[in-house]
Amino acid sequence: MKWKNTRLLWTISRLVVGITTMFLVGAKIIGVELPDPVIRVLGMLDLAAIAVLVFSVAVRFFRKE
Repeated sequence: MKWKNTRLLWTISRLVVGITTMFLVGAKIIGVELPDPVIRVLGMLDLAAIAVLVFSVAVRFFRKE
């Protein structure tokens, strides 16, 4: 994988994790009751983004350049 691709994956996954976390925590702080499907979709997005983040960090760490 090229350096630009792993850097882009890393950036996008960090943004997704941050946005979903802010959305869930913000709704909790404000006291808004989110529907269960919304919470589950945001949780699945968060888990997928964390997996991509781990992959991109591992590729960047173990690269032999």
